[in-house]
Amino acid sequence: MLELAKGRVLVCGSRRWPWPSTVEAVLGRLSDRYGDRLVVIEGAATGADAAACGWCRSLGLSDERHRCYPVDWTTVKRERPQDWRMAGPERNTQMLLQESPELVIAFHDHFDPVRGGTSDMCLRALLSGVPVWLVPGPDVQVGAWLRLGIFPDVRARRVRGELAAARAGDPG
Repeated sequence: MLELAKGRVLVCGSRRWPWPSTVEAVLGRLSDRYGDRLVVIEGAATGADAAACGWCRSLGLSDERHRCYPVDWTTVKRERPQDWRMAGPERNTQMLLQESPELVIAFHDHFDPVRGGTSDMCLRALLSGVPVWLVPGPDVQVGAWLRLGIFPDVRARRVRGELAAARAGDPG
């Protein structure tokens, strides 16, 4: 079993994740294991992120232990009409670089390594050396470790370049 030194976990997943109790159960297990050291990082989206947010709020976790990264899509679309879709990947990079998660747990019942926000988060994590556990359904006992090899090479190269630029402080 993976042991986390600091208990920093990033939750991501489908915006249509139908089993919030699965997210709650996984976070409950992590809380049992890491106690007050557990830090939950999420992107403030609907679905899996919302389930993680609700779990954090139900326990009254402080802002230091519940790290939330919302995107104001309305503002982004107005201010950046040509590239507003990049706000999600930029947020994913920000969560990785600012929060230094030790594990990403992805909740997705139709995970696609070719496209999608969850896939983007998982790829960015793997390229950053952060392990990713995929939970594909309601059973917390069922899951798989994701590997870089499932992602298209062209996508991995592009995202690797974006991460390098972000680490160097280059906005583009």
